[in-house]
Amino acid sequence: MKFLKSMTKKEIIVYILTLTYSFPFFVLITANMFFSLFQTTYIELYLDTEKPLYKPDSPTILLLFTLAYIMLCVLVIRKGNPSPRFCSIIEHVALIWAVCISLFIILLFRVRVACDSGHLNDIAIDFLSGNYSPLTRGYLLYYPHQLGMIGLIQVIYYIFGIENFTVMQLLNVISIFFVVYYLHRITEEMFHSLQIRVILSSLCIGLLPLYFYSTFIYGDIPGLGFAVPALYYAIRYLNTQRRFYIIPTVLCTTLAIVLKSNNSIILVAILLVLLLHFLNTKNFYNLLFAMLLLLGPFLANKGINSYYANVSGLNAIPSGLPKVAWVAMGLQENEYIENGWYNGYNTNIYADNNYDLDATTHACITSIQESINHFLSEPRSGLHFFYKKFISQWNDPGYQAQITVEWYSRHRDDHSNLALYLIYGNGRLLVEDIMNLYHFMILLGGSIFAY
Repeated sequence: MKFLKSMTKKEIIVYILTLTYSFPFFVLITANMFFSLFQTTYIELYLDTEKPLYKPDSPTILLLFTLAYIMLCVLVIRKGNPSPRFCSIIEHVALIWAVCISLFIILLFRVRVACDSGHLNDIAIDFLSGNYSPLTRGYLLYYPHQLGMIGLIQVIYYIFGIENFTVMQLLNVISIFFVVYYLHRITEEMFHSLQIRVILSSLCIGLLPLYFYSTFIYGDIPGLGFAVPALYYAIRYLNTQRRFYIIPTVLCTTLAIVLKSNNSIILVAILLVLLLHFLNTKNFYNLLFAMLLLLGPFLANKGINSYYANVSGLNAIPSGLPKVAWVAMGLQENEYIENGWYNGYNTNIYADNNYDLDATTHACITSIQESINHFLSEPRSGLHFFYKKFISQWNDPGYQAQITVEWYSRHRDDHSNLALYLIYGNGRLLVEDIMNLYHFMILLGGSIFAY
């Protein structure tokens, strides 16, 4: 740690803050890389809930293909001298591929809505007919944060017709286009390297889980279509200090969170970087930026809730499940599905406590304490719990894309032979192998970067 002596006090603080997230990231992603080398997680077909299973991997094949790709990248970086025009062509190829493969998947599988998507669909139709009773019962009683996505579906159904799933899926394709496009802009902004842009374009061709999710009518893909641009504009602001970029960052972050609340993690990431930058520069516009980032999603969700409360005649939209319920559920053992997976605890505990927020929160905190005490009293059991929870969630190279298509394809019986081959036949295994190789290469690259 001799190098710390050459740092100023401010630089040491920034360094320590950086380690607080980079070191855990390194440990987790490296662990997952090793797990991925020897074992693959996949989801069983034909079931009514996700059940992760495990099968051995082939380290030799994974390493050989990865080595071949690395050698190709080294050749591009060291020997190649791609021109801006060549980079532009390869980027256009990646963008066209993203759009074409997404459209192909949509037209091939022709899925309908089910599960959570089905709930959002039904609620949007009810709202269009003037029936706002779903606000006080059923799905929205637990998950009112879905009102942003329901509002979007409602608008699309109003313009294009009820249950026009094609328009919703075309919106996914547009979002995927933005994801790939802004990944290129982020790479360009951070590395200023034509060679690395070419490598990124080649990697974008392998984003099969993303393209499979083009069929998924939910907030994930539209939200991602705003989250990635939000990251780009935040980086652009930090690099140029042009305050104009605060506006698109706040707008994109707000829309990303409204459509999918999980994108709050993007907000947290940007806030952390703004804090580190402020400590280095004492630029008070960073603090203004941070306040606007917090204010945007808050006001947007407040406005959406106020609108639906007004049209339905309610005094306020129900608060929904406390977030701590997910934490409690994520620490519970589950023999049939897998440790820490969804088991209905969050909705059950809310109903058991007569939908009282404080009582539910107290019950969830008690459950968390019991889980922690159990892990502390039996460390080996605790270690096994988190190992199974981790690999079941993060060692699935398809990110449940294939099981999602399979689930949503059950609602029609006129599939083509090609669709059946890719959903149930050997084509599914082939796609799984491709995604598995891609997954390992990304984890390996992430581990090297984190180191």
